[in-house]
Amino acid sequence: MITSFLVLEITAIVTFLWAKKLRLSKLDWLAVGSVTVMNAIFVYWWMPVPTLSQLVIPVAIETTLISIWSVITGASSVLVERVTNGKRSFSVQGITFWPFIIPFVAIGISVSAGVSKALTVRPMYHSVQAEHHKEAPLTKDDQPIALSAQAAKNMMKKAFSQVPDSSMYELGDLSAQYIKGKPYYVAPVEFNGFVSWFMNRELPGYFIISATDINDTAHFVKNDMAYSETSWFSHSIARKIYMANPRYQQVGEPILEVDNHGKTYWVQTLLRVRWAGQLLFDNIHVAITSADSGQTKVYKTNELPKWVDVGVSPEAATLMNRTYGNPYAFNFRHKNQIKPTENGSESGVTPMFNVNGSLAYFDDFTTVRSNADSDKGYSLVDTRTGQLRFYTGKNVGIMDSEGAMKVAKQLHPQNKWHGSNPVIMNIDGTPTWVVSMMDTNERFREYAYIKGADQNVIGEGANASDALSSYRNALAGSVQSAAASDQKVKIKKVSGKVSRVNTNATLNSKQVVVFKLTDDQTLYTLDPSQSQTALLMQTGDQVDLKVKSIKGAAVANVVSITNESLK
Repeated sequence: MITSFLVLEITAIVTFLWAKKLRLSKLDWLAVGSVTVMNAIFVYWWMPVPTLSQLVIPVAIETTLISIWSVITGASSVLVERVTNGKRSFSVQGITFWPFIIPFVAIGISVSAGVSKALTVRPMYHSVQAEHHKEAPLTKDDQPIALSAQAAKNMMKKAFSQVPDSSMYELGDLSAQYIKGKPYYVAPVEFNGFVSWFMNRELPGYFIISATDINDTAHFVKNDMAYSETSWFSHSIARKIYMANPRYQQVGEPILEVDNHGKTYWVQTLLRVRWAGQLLFDNIHVAITSADSGQTKVYKTNELPKWVDVGVSPEAATLMNRTYGNPYAFNFRHKNQIKPTENGSESGVTPMFNVNGSLAYFDDFTTVRSNADSDKGYSLVDTRTGQLRFYTGKNVGIMDSEGAMKVAKQLHPQNKWHGSNPVIMNIDGTPTWVVSMMDTNERFREYAYIKGADQNVIGEGANASDALSSYRNALAGSVQSAAASDQKVKIKKVSGKVSRVNTNATLNSKQVVVFKLTDDQTLYTLDPSQSQTALLMQTGDQVDLKVKSIKGAAVANVVSITNESLK
């Protein structure tokens, strides 16, 4: 903050002295004082990072105004008449236009910075901590299905009457996090303007709702918070963080996190800025401010307290995805360029809850400048470290999230339901889009599972379990239909131990047995009329099978079965 103020102040004083030839009148000194006050207000209010990209324009504007002031108040200037060889000429003396060089130089630097920012994108690309993977780890067992963020926010708004003097406040930004090991959505109650802050000075608390239990309801937690995003002056979170580390750029909105003891903190992502304004992702810092006391500490990502889940904001993750997908300026090279679809629920990305207690932001990528709904892979950005993992493999060539949302919208046109929170998962080895269906009031209605490579294979259900069962039946039916006419169907022998089984599944209104074997990603389906003993199958049974399978299919049909465990 001091650095930014000194740059502006020194430039202003030098311009004044140069323009006035070191002779300042009382009026000039008054102007110097006014400029000093304006510099202090600018630095305090706008909080610029002390880089050329953020200071050069204020310097240009300020020095231009000072130079014009000097010309207007140049009282010592006189009109001089010269007579030479009978010819008369007139000139103005006592006015100098040389100080205008300073704003011209500042403007030139600003233009250079803009050109550099547009063309020099490789340093940003290389600053992304990226890993490339062929196979995706997202399975239904690894990733609990989360309630749509829109649905969670809608429930919080409906419960807003729980807030004392609720007309003085509004619901803040939603964030995903773990509290005592369980996934939740949390949203602070914020001031709705200066008058609200001036009359109350403290926020009354925040809302919380389970991120995985669709039957949970939003409830208000009373917790006085003196510092917030919408507080003013010295109680503004942005200002507290800027005072603690003014050399890093705040990216995204501060996130309210609750530790395991119920204390509230504001967590803000900080990124390093190059001279021309490019944000770099190789040295991410995180500011943590107590919502009660305002005490602020800045950490590197590898030093974060264990309870912090979201050190990297969704806005920073989206910027990271854009940078990773477009490493070349102005799309000069289209060969390796992809772009994130940004169909997620939080600034273009979707939070994913992992069973190991970690969080990641999901987004899928498609081709640049193309109308094809084709997926080119997807990324997961670790919310604590900023590590970007990019996955391709089986997912390349399937429909992207835009295509999945279009399919979801056509499922119930009479109800005008639409898709939300699209994420891709590997269901029994098949890349599958999982979409939350919402009504016009943003209330959750059901889950839709859509096969990535075939929009006609869909499973729906009011909860994740029912939707998964429906989808598996649809998968089995798609393979059975193909098997009737496909000459590539082969009959092979398979043996193994049953790891999971459902003896009461239905397909085309008929009962079927669906099961999997240990260390085998194939989903096996069986008509129990072929073997009544199949209805007695249990987890752990040793079975010998003859199956019909199609190359590349994740589902196979059982021709015959021998259950060794029943002998």
